[in-house]
Amino acid sequence: MVRTTRATPTLIHLVRHADAGIREPGADDHLRQLSPAGQARARLLADLLRPSTAGGIVSSPYVRCVQTVEPLATRHRRQVVLSDALAEGATTEALLHLLRRLPHGSVACTHGDMLRGLTRVVGTVDTRGEQVTFDKGGVWVLSILGDEVSIVEHTSTTVDDRHVMMSSMG
Repeated sequence: MVRTTRATPTLIHLVRHADAGIREPGADDHLRQLSPAGQARARLLADLLRPSTAGGIVSSPYVRCVQTVEPLATRHRRQVVLSDALAEGATTEALLHLLRRLPHGSVACTHGDMLRGLTRVVGTVDTRGEQVTFDKGGVWVLSILGDEVSIVEHTSTTVDDRHVMMSSMG
């Protein structure tokens, strides 16, 4: 008798950077920093997310993304690893390539355009029947099994909304 075991999916938290105010014409958008509300959201994310022991923290090199995950990295004594695959304007293929190689429990920070591109090519397993939104500071839990990537949960909160449910990643 041959026993087969079902593979366990890798779970990744994919975060859209927190609020960074308005783009200024002519300014280098790579350097745009979080607004005070975005900084508060980043601190809340540090309270809510817990990368697993093996999981890392990876971010777009844009300042607003790095600032979104810095409080989390500080709290868990991790380094933020920068990846151009998470940068605004990167290809969906590059993003998927990176996500499929991250260890279970990793946290990745990216931009709205990358999330929109991702939702066009991956499955959504949302039992609540809600439409996927791309709120700044929102968190999407991805399930990755082989080449299959699915969005299994989306959480969008304000700083005052502390009853957020986050998937256990540990």
